[in-house]
Amino acid sequence: MDLTIKRMHAIFDSGAINNDLWLGQPRQREFANLCEIMGWLGAFDYALHSSIVDHMIAVDALFNHASPRQLTRYRDEALRLRKVYAFGCTEAAMGTDVRHLQTQVTYDHQRQRLILHSPSPQACKCWIGNALHAAQVVMVIARLIVGGKDEGLHWFRVKIRQRENGRLKDGVRVMACDPKGGIHANQVAAIRFEHMELPVDALMQRHAHFTPEGSFVSDLPLDERFIDSLKTFLQERLLFMAGIRHNAGLAAHLGYRFAQHRLIQGPDGRMPLLSQPLFRQRLYAIQLKALALKYLEQAIRKRFEANWAQLARRKELHVLAALDKSVGAWLGLDVIALSRELCGSQGFHHYNQIVTQRMDCEVANTFAGDSSVMAYQIIKKALERPRFVDNPPTNIGQCVEAKIVAQCTEAGGYTHQQALGMAYARALDLIVQEVESHQLPDREICVDLIQVFRPLLHTWLDASADTLSQHATPERIVSLAGLLRPPQALVSAPIDKPDYISQFTRPLYEEQ
Repeated sequence: MDLTIKRMHAIFDSGAINNDLWLGQPRQREFANLCEIMGWLGAFDYALHSSIVDHMIAVDALFNHASPRQLTRYRDEALRLRKVYAFGCTEAAMGTDVRHLQTQVTYDHQRQRLILHSPSPQACKCWIGNALHAAQVVMVIARLIVGGKDEGLHWFRVKIRQRENGRLKDGVRVMACDPKGGIHANQVAAIRFEHMELPVDALMQRHAHFTPEGSFVSDLPLDERFIDSLKTFLQERLLFMAGIRHNAGLAAHLGYRFAQHRLIQGPDGRMPLLSQPLFRQRLYAIQLKALALKYLEQAIRKRFEANWAQLARRKELHVLAALDKSVGAWLGLDVIALSRELCGSQGFHHYNQIVTQRMDCEVANTFAGDSSVMAYQIIKKALERPRFVDNPPTNIGQCVEAKIVAQCTEAGGYTHQQALGMAYARALDLIVQEVESHQLPDREICVDLIQVFRPLLHTWLDASADTLSQHATPERIVSLAGLLRPPQALVSAPIDKPDYISQFTRPLYEEQ
């Protein structure tokens, strides 16, 4: 963990990475280069990659919601990592349901203070990267309560330590979220705020402030404040995609190299594993998926670069970011898992990287939003605005999308499987467009690139094939749960108990 932070400081000192390279910032022309560097960092050490992203997401929240005066005051420390930042969004119970976060900040007019509080174990900020030891600042999203009225979600700059690795300030308690399944070098923590006093200017004041008389003023209506608070949940998904794409590419490469070196006995003597047709069939499909990830990343990044300045296109970018994040995580993890199998027992060895990558990258399905929830957002938008009413589909991805839209329109809703199918169909559409724009010399590779998606899409071409969604009744779920129930002696997972959140956050409530 200490080494990760030291590496972060070295990287930020070099100027190669910081929030100035994000879209909408002074060096935005270098955004593609930022994605590439972050991708290689992800392949080198996904914990380092995620720790850097955690800092930059928090800084993006600062940049999006601070007033010009606040930005002038804090910009240098954030850009140059003079203070390590953490991103305080997720709560133990709410997960990706940001709209219903419970953390509260109450305005005390008489004392001219803000009081930050976690009103229940469910409200404790959880899975907060960099926060365990190093972070001095946490950008916290919380409900602002003024005179007993809920004024909606706002961002707050909360200083939890005077110095890096120093003592916590009064009113904040932190515990480790370890042991984690991966990214062990990221200081992931849970945080409880206990009536922590903050200065009034801890409130980010681009759209809201308090008058000298103590009145709360916002230039955004209450119903628009939630959407505004989500401004920061876009570009970081592209950075995560870059990391897992490069991880997948590295895993596919290692599978290929292993097959070159690994010798087996053939009819004419010793020969490389790569000479076997069955092995090549497996490897080829993996390579195609890794290549598809590359084109998907490029296609989405180009659209972000072209349309970021157009505020009217931000809803489209939200869908693209959700697509990038969900399909990127699913395909990337698939490539890594299959590459590990290609290498047999060597693929399971820690120092051969692949199984370690797989453990670290598992978090990709959780970071920056649950991948399935992202798919639900994609299909919801597709049903609200069907794309092929007047213009017929031109490739297989578009055909599948049109078919799913027709099925869902007739049924008056959508299933989980249809949501996943829509995500893959949209991704394939972008990949096909990107491949065609590159005019690859080998036409057969283009065709095969589409072929690897067919197993992911064929189910949704026939509405009658999706019987699982119809059969997933509460009664059948309970019945199967009974059939699958293991001996209780085998069950030690805290989530088996209904009070798991209280048990998980207990160290934050114990007497010190």
